Amino acid sequence: MAPSKRADAPTNGETQARKKARFSDRDGDPAARTIYTDRDNDSDANNANQNGDDEVADYTQRNLEDSEDEDMDTQRASQLIQQRRHLTMDNMPADNGVIESVTCINFMCHNKLHVAFGPLINFIIGHNGSGKSAVLTALTLCLGGKATATNRGQSLKSFIKGGEESATLIVQLKNQGQSGYQQETYGESIIVERHFSRAGASHFKMKSASGRVISTKKADLEEICDYFALQLDNPMNALTQDMARQFLSNSTPADKYKFFMKGVQLEQLDQDYQLLEEFIDQTESKLVTREEDLKVLEEQASKAAARLALSDRQDTLRNKIRSYVRQMAWAQVEEQEKILHNMDNHLREADGRIEEAERKAETVEQTFNDATQASEDAHRAIEDIREGLAPLEEGRAGVRERFDRNKGELLSVQVSKDALTGKQLTNNMARGKSQHRSIRQLLTAVHSRIEKTNQDIVNEKRRLDDVNGGVHARRAQEVADAREQATEAKVEFDRHREAYPALEAELRAAQKASQDTFPKIQSKKNEIERAENSLRNFQRDQGQHMTAFHDRMPYLLRAIGEEPGFREKPVGPVGNHIRLLKPEWSSILEKALGGTLSSFIVTSIQDQALLSDMMKRINCVCPILIGNNQPIDTSQHEPDPRFDTALRVLEIDNDIVKRQLIINQAIEQTILIRDWSEATRVMYDGPKPRNVKQCFCLHNERRGWGMRLGFARGVEASSAPMPPMTGRPRMRTDSESQIRMQRDTLQYLEQEYRNMQAEARELDERVRQCQLALTRHERLKSDLRLRVQRAEDLAEKRQDELERDTVQDGRLDALIAGLKEAEEEKTLHEGSYQDAIISKEKYNEIAKELNVEMKKFDDEIKDLNAKIKKAEMKASRLAQTRYTALQEKNQAVQAIQDAKEDKQREEDARQKQAETTARFVSQASQIAARVPVDPGETGKSLEKKLTKLSEDLERFERQIGASRETLAQEAAQTRSKSRTAKEQFRELKALAQALKHALVDRQERWRQFRRFISARARAQFMYLLSERSFRGVLKTDHRLRVLDLHVEPDETKSGRGRQTKTLSGGEKSFSTICLLLSLWEAMGSPIRCLDEFDVFMDNVNRDVSLKMMIGAARRSVGRQYVLITPQSMGNVDVAGDVKIIKLSDPERGQTALPFAS
Repeated sequence: MAPSKRADAPTNGETQARKKARFSDRDGDPAARTIYTDRDNDSDANNANQNGDDEVADYTQRNLEDSEDEDMDTQRASQLIQQRRHLTMDNMPADNGVIESVTCINFMCHNKLHVAFGPLINFIIGHNGSGKSAVLTALTLCLGGKATATNRGQSLKSFIKGGEESATLIVQLKNQGQSGYQQETYGESIIVERHFSRAGASHFKMKSASGRVISTKKADLEEICDYFALQLDNPMNALTQDMARQFLSNSTPADKYKFFMKGVQLEQLDQDYQLLEEFIDQTESKLVTREEDLKVLEEQASKAAARLALSDRQDTLRNKIRSYVRQMAWAQVEEQEKILHNMDNHLREADGRIEEAERKAETVEQTFNDATQASEDAHRAIEDIREGLAPLEEGRAGVRERFDRNKGELLSVQVSKDALTGKQLTNNMARGKSQHRSIRQLLTAVHSRIEKTNQDIVNEKRRLDDVNGGVHARRAQEVADAREQATEAKVEFDRHREAYPALEAELRAAQKASQDTFPKIQSKKNEIERAENSLRNFQRDQGQHMTAFHDRMPYLLRAIGEEPGFREKPVGPVGNHIRLLKPEWSSILEKALGGTLSSFIVTSIQDQALLSDMMKRINCVCPILIGNNQPIDTSQHEPDPRFDTALRVLEIDNDIVKRQLIINQAIEQTILIRDWSEATRVMYDGPKPRNVKQCFCLHNERRGWGMRLGFARGVEASSAPMPPMTGRPRMRTDSESQIRMQRDTLQYLEQEYRNMQAEARELDERVRQCQLALTRHERLKSDLRLRVQRAEDLAEKRQDELERDTVQDGRLDALIAGLKEAEEEKTLHEGSYQDAIISKEKYNEIAKELNVEMKKFDDEIKDLNAKIKKAEMKASRLAQTRYTALQEKNQAVQAIQDAKEDKQREEDARQKQAETTARFVSQASQIAARVPVDPGETGKSLEKKLTKLSEDLERFERQIGASRETLAQEAAQTRSKSRTAKEQFRELKALAQALKHALVDRQERWRQFRRFISARARAQFMYLLSERSFRGVLKTDHRLRVLDLHVEPDETKSGRGRQTKTLSGGEKSFSTICLLLSLWEAMGSPIRCLDEFDVFMDNVNRDVSLKMMIGAARRSVGRQYVLITPQSMGNVDVAGDVKIIKLSDPERGQTALPFAS
């Protein structure tokens, strides 16, 4: 920023007065303007100014000597002219830059006019209206001239022929020779076309000789005219009919001087020099201001350097801070590296656990294989024993069959006894008594054997207890304890298994909660995007209220303004007539008023139909409401003044809009309360508020939303949310406040978004914890299942040991088996004792024998069964051992899988930690290269020290007003600004001096040009007058800016001659023609045009003038002349370089007058 101007700096007027940097016109001569400069700068500037003043003084002195050099210049010019007269020169046509033809279509009064020019001298003759002047006008317009330059019309459309809509002009320029213009593009001719219409359209076409369009840009046409030096807009180069008439007859000396200066283009140079003078004046004025600004900038740079030096005294403190910052950055890196190192240790431990689990799995695998083999061997042993049991069972079955048959026969004998007669019964009584005594003896013996066996069993158990010393009882207790432990393990396992559904439900709930946050986060993100779009719209549309409406709304409003058919102009859009005084209600009121803000209001159905058609035609359809502009009084129907209403916060500039909103939207009975709880209390606590239909309030939870509180069916409380407006606001309001509120809303939404993201992360962590809990539950479940299995295995093992001890002691089992047989025998004898007959003894003997045989088979079967039972128990134990080994094998495999999964998790965590460490290293490297951390320092301790030192530095910086970086930047900026300003000042100063010297040099050259051109014109004028024996002088006073002629028709008379106003018309025209030819000699354009030059001449003067003009044209080698005259050229000696173009008489629709009738 450039330094502000000091309060005591001089104004521009004072500075210019002090500097005297002005251009003064000395005696009215622009070439004598000089520049004066104070000499209060440095030595270089003083020297430069001194040199400039010297040059100006020399220039002024030379100007004062003009009058002394005039005669000498005139004499020298006369000699040159005389020499040129005696030279024999052929007038050769120019290779390029001359006009070949002109074509006019629908131009002025001509349908089509074509004129082909010669390359040198052209006379265009014809009656009035034949198109002579139209040719010159067409040349001027087609080559880029303005309509006003022709003095024939004010605009192009005035040149279009009556009844036509457009006109075309075509000019063909010669373009031959080595100096032609872009011959490879245009060829030997350049065709310029200009088309213009009554609608105001106008365009150019530059074509090649073959008719191909090369360009349509006017700039290219101007480049062509500049290349060929075509100056058709120069009044001396192409004198129109009016200009020629004015120049020949009515021009004053001042007018002639203006023609002279403009024709030779000295006036244009003078204007350019005036612009240069003004620029130098402005530059020197700026130099004064810049010099004051330099002092301000140097002072600012010095102050900034002093403050920076004061701040640099605290470098020790800053160095400590920088050191602590570097150490803290790398201390954090070291902490992360320690975590990474610990993870590497954990990975190595995981590898060890995997190896240990694999070794254990190999051992368990071998144990399982051994148990499988033992189990299979035990089952084969059982099958072998059962093969030996089958013959015994078959033999016992045969004995048992004979025993059952014998028993059946015995029973049949007992049954037949019941059928004997009394006599037979008496005969057998004696024999039956003997058998009865025998049976009783057997019963007595059996009873004795049973008692003895019971006693033997008791004695054997006592003996076994004494021998084992209580081992059996202890083992029985161990069995009971093992079974109790197995029961407890089973209960704990069941209890643990019952907890699984709760954990699973908790996981599902956490997953559902986590999934439910995704739509909310996305919705909040969408709200943020909408808020950001609204903020951008507010900032972009600031000051452009109409952009909120339809894109074609400006066209509709323009059409409404231009349409005269409305009874009353429609009012709208409604939002354009409303200004919101409290911007915080913008969104809610925009939402509530809805499409009404974009609508138009008319007062009649006819206006509604007209406006509707207009909207459809413009493609801008909006709602149309019908209303009236009668005033409406709402003072008796408004709520308590302590409430804001929609009407009270809206400033409406149109009564019909206000009335419509009151009727349709009830804005006078809609109260506005910011707080939701306060609005609820006002609306629903106590009686219904007076004159209140509804209440708008801000949403208590969702920023940017609103709430509408009202009464359904007039009595029931109702509320509804109002989402924020998504479009641009259509009501005018304080844009800065609206932008600020939108920014606050955006910040609030972003904070909510961050909170929701944090909540989502917490829910994700909760899901992960639930998954970990389920994993731990499954692991513990496996452990508990294994514990139950092991407890049951232990109980079975104890039971097997107890049973093994019992089986090995066979005597006790034999006693128990003998007791059982004795009891069965007792039962048999008791039955036989009652029913025995004489034959009973026989059957009893057979039964005894069979019983002994069957007892033998039973003993053998019992032994084999005992062996089978023992083998089955062994097989059962081996099967249980195999099952346990299988469980342990599965657990070992699962342990390997778990160890690998743990390692994978460790590797994933290690990868994340490595990325985190790399990020910390990258961030720390951006701060500084790696530095050692002081022993005993941690990130937290360094942060405390850094905080304390930073507070000390901030306190110091508050004292000096800025930080060291800011001070350094400020010092660098002020120093740079000062250097830049000094450099710019020196460059500007040097530019001003260079421009002064250039201006003085150019003004000197300009003066010389004017001097030599004037001298040549004087000499040429005198020579041309002598063609008719006139004598005269061309007086030029550059100080008075006049050019006058003194002519004496009679060369015999002495004196300087007479002024032109005393001459006759022919003499005056002849003299003016001589002046024009004299001036043409000083012009560089290849074309000279003159219209009606002989309008005031008699035949004698016309003949002399024509010869003189032809001679002058022939001496101007290569120049093309276009001379227009309404008179004939019969008395002109036409040579090969002169072309006379006679135009056809005009067609004016004349007919014969009916005089004969």
